[in-house]
Amino acid sequence: MTVKFSDHILNTKDLILLCREHEWDPLFLSESDANLQWDLLSRELEACRAAGEWVLCGAIVNAVKTIEGNIPIKNLCRYEQYTPAELTKQKKDRLWYELLPGVRHLFIRSRAAQALRSILAENGLEPQVFRFEQKADFAEQWGLEMKYWNTQQKHELVIALGDSASLLDLTHPGISLCLDESTLAVKRANQQIVLKAIKQSPLRSRSDYEKSILKAWALDPDCDVYLDLLRKVIAFRLRQRKQYGLLVEEFRHEIVEFEVTKKLVRYLMHS
Repeated sequence: MTVKFSDHILNTKDLILLCREHEWDPLFLSESDANLQWDLLSRELEACRAAGEWVLCGAIVNAVKTIEGNIPIKNLCRYEQYTPAELTKQKKDRLWYELLPGVRHLFIRSRAAQALRSILAENGLEPQVFRFEQKADFAEQWGLEMKYWNTQQKHELVIALGDSASLLDLTHPGISLCLDESTLAVKRANQQIVLKAIKQSPLRSRSDYEKSILKAWALDPDCDVYLDLLRKVIAFRLRQRKQYGLLVEEFRHEIVEFEVTKKLVRYLMHS
């Protein structure tokens, strides 16, 4: 029988048990730390959030509130946002009369403008291109607003707008396109956060970091960032081992590329 620790958090060890309960191997929380280190907990939450462990983030925040009423972590609300699954559940739970013919159309038009302003206001922003006239195609306008914020690199905001468009049954090619682009951008940014956390983790080895880079590349081979990270790891290792002697100085680039290719082929053959 699995023991639930979320209601009985007393120290760092209990938090680690909570993480493992959610099948997350901590990167910064260590049993050697008798007292809870808030900076380490903040870094752990950031890595969990980037890895998509939303449920665990919420569980950790709720658990540590039993230790400290005022948690000294900046932007704590970032770790308590809704997950896509919860947003989908909210859509299913809408009142039955909102789905009636005619009423549904009026509901969408009356709520779309309000929802747009609300989402942007949460980020301290205002609509930039959305037209609020009754005759405007709200789905098209919603897509144009998403496109604007996509060009401003506000990708998490674009995803929030895309999720809300789904809840409001607003469909348009521009919405889908912007949502796909921003989702990929956020996915890659989050993966880089996780890789950086693994690199900085005192509980992971350089070999773990290299394996994580290879895995990230295999899942997204079009992202050159992972290859650049792998090149840096290999270049560092070559300097440490002095494997190629004087050749490293003269053919550094060629040797690194050769070693990168070997790593990629070996990983694909054994994956």
